[in-house]
Amino acid sequence: MAGPMRFARSWSEELIAGGASGLLLALCFPPFPTRYLAAVALVPFLRYFYARLPVRAAEFAAAHTANGRGKSLRRVTLERGLGAGFALGVAFFATLLYWILNLIPASGVVTRWILFPALVLLVGYLSCYTALAGLGLAWFGRRLGSAALWAAPAIWSLVEYARSHGELAFSWGVLANALAAHPAAIQGLAVYGAFGLSLVLVLLNVLAVIALCSRSRRSRVAAAAAFAVVAGGHLLWGEAEIDRLDRSDTVLGGERAVAVVQPNVDLALKWEEAYRDSIFRQMERYVALAAGEGARLVVFPETAAPVSFKASPEYLGRLQHAARENGIDVLTGYVDHSRAADEWRSHNAAMLIARSGLPAGNYHKVNLLPFGEKMPWSQYIPALAKLEFGQANFIAGSRRTIFESDAGSFGVLICYEAAFAGYTRRYALDGVDFLVNITNDGWFGPGPGPRQHAEMAILRAVENRMTLARAAYTGVSMIVDPAGRIHERIGLFTEGMILGTPRRAAGRSFYTRHGDAAFFVMALASIVLAGALSRREGRGAPSA
Repeated sequence: MAGPMRFARSWSEELIAGGASGLLLALCFPPFPTRYLAAVALVPFLRYFYARLPVRAAEFAAAHTANGRGKSLRRVTLERGLGAGFALGVAFFATLLYWILNLIPASGVVTRWILFPALVLLVGYLSCYTALAGLGLAWFGRRLGSAALWAAPAIWSLVEYARSHGELAFSWGVLANALAAHPAAIQGLAVYGAFGLSLVLVLLNVLAVIALCSRSRRSRVAAAAAFAVVAGGHLLWGEAEIDRLDRSDTVLGGERAVAVVQPNVDLALKWEEAYRDSIFRQMERYVALAAGEGARLVVFPETAAPVSFKASPEYLGRLQHAARENGIDVLTGYVDHSRAADEWRSHNAAMLIARSGLPAGNYHKVNLLPFGEKMPWSQYIPALAKLEFGQANFIAGSRRTIFESDAGSFGVLICYEAAFAGYTRRYALDGVDFLVNITNDGWFGPGPGPRQHAEMAILRAVENRMTLARAAYTGVSMIVDPAGRIHERIGLFTEGMILGTPRRAAGRSFYTRHGDAAFFVMALASIVLAGALSRREGRGAPSA
């Protein structure tokens, strides 16, 4: 016990600062209602860098020198910043993602014992990014002194950007997602995107730190006033934007033209052959019901048709007959297969069946969930695909598909693809009228996972100023308008159908046209401001 106790004493301030902010960040996401806490959740972490890290580093560097170990001040500073950032990540991601331990058996995870080590590895991996943010703050602090605090918005949001790209991209817990439940707070997404909103939130945290901790009364008052202006102005502008959209957006395909179905079939039964006929009878019933309500397109969730239409064409025939008989377009998720090199390859797919009964488009999911739908890098190292932890081994699609329906043109985001702002933006650039997100979140169980996942999709509607229809197998299904408001919703583990009106703002949003350009300019401005203030104050520290 002496070792852990000594470690805890040695790293107490880093553990407290990082842990406190990590827990406060977790409170900004479902199931908690305290979303606006995102504006101050990083205060303990940033205060540590602003007020305590220079002192702590100097103390420990002096102690190491006295003990003959010779650690430089620069090295100790970076180590302490790294440690505080890692502590923040562990507290945040472990609290945010604990529900992974409760994945239901029907999720397909064969080796249940692997869930705990998988959560530990995931939290450790994600915490490396927050550790990188801490390292960046410490590095800037060595060169710019206390003015480095103004670089924090850029550092944090750029690290989030890095975490959300690449083979292991995982954008769960991006700070901007916390405000998805508050439409007035997220209208800036149409200009600077999710990472830009994260930058604004970290800026508010910086202002809060200065307002609370500065030794200068003038600085405290100025920072508090700036906090009120940035936060209040953001909300007032957001309300004005919503009002503008309500007066100018365009209705496409008619009122209530899109029907979204939530089947809520027990996942333990869904793939059983004995239940296929009852599942397709349910689908046929909802096709007729949607047509009777005047809808022009009915949307079923990811793998709602639990068959391969190539292997079981009779079931495709049933949906074709239902579409033709009721005069309505039908979109459904299913598992498609293709043949390559004398082997069958599986795809997570979506198919549109036109009201004529003919297939009118097919899409293979491009962005597969790492470890859930494929082993990362298995496309380069085939042996990785042979590792079996209960994951699906899908083959990624190679292109987006624009579906044309009587309700308008749309792009499909399957499951976690709705977390990728850049990928969704390309649909908007292609000229679609609205977005469709189909998913199967039943394996999450009753915890906060489905709500956290659903709220990420809300941001995609606002960024591109178009309606998003989300069909989830067991919830949460919803119709989100171009301002990010949920007009219709079906909660967890409830069967039902909702109808929505596809809408789109006049013209393309700034974000659709320019992507993350505004965000990168904001990040650069944050770093330049830190450097300018450091030179003005003469507090930049020399390299060590």
